[in-house]
Amino acid sequence: MKKLFSILFISSILFWGCEKDSDFTIEGDQSDLGKVGTTISSSTQPIAGISNFSAEVTSLEDGVSSIDGEVTITNSVVKQILSNVSGVEISGDKVSARDVEVKFTSKGIENKYPFFQGVLVNYDSKVGDTYPIKDSKTVRKVIYKSTTDDYSYAFYKIKIITIEHEINFNGLKKITYWVNHKYGVVRIEFELDNDEKITMPFYFGSNI
Repeated sequence: MKKLFSILFISSILFWGCEKDSDFTIEGDQSDLGKVGTTISSSTQPIAGISNFSAEVTSLEDGVSSIDGEVTITNSVVKQILSNVSGVEISGDKVSARDVEVKFTSKGIENKYPFFQGVLVNYDSKVGDTYPIKDSKTVRKVIYKSTTDDYSYAFYKIKIITIEHEINFNGLKKITYWVNHKYGVVRIEFELDNDEKITMPFYFGSNI
């Protein structure tokens, strides 16, 4: 994932460094999601002025994956939000980011860098569980967990965990994630302060 798509950036780019064995970290064995060469893509059709998203894991060191990503964005509101995100570069309608750090393990996913460090999902969570975020009063909260294969993903039905983050960040009100233990983040919805909702599907490939 090394160049995360614009608004996905807002989710994935919100990562910071972490401390081991704290509430902000996830343990477990290395997941294929974080191995070098893993790619991430979204819809082939433009969504709310967002298109051509591509990302790739370019390195893996000490369990932390470094990701680069890029995307085309014509939505001026989204670009304004992203202009406040550390590490994001905007050139016209081209948006890119490098060295986004994420930890993918058999137990979950952890945001590492640039900021909003903390657990994105723990696969053993129950509905109502929350994940604290370092240097933030906000939390991520589990609002749904499948008990059967009830989510349509490509040609499959899979189980998902839905996590909500009322982020309130420079025009971004809330981010909701749909996550699967094998396929990673399969969907993200961004709710803006103007009440616009942008829903993006995501597909991890190569090593999955």
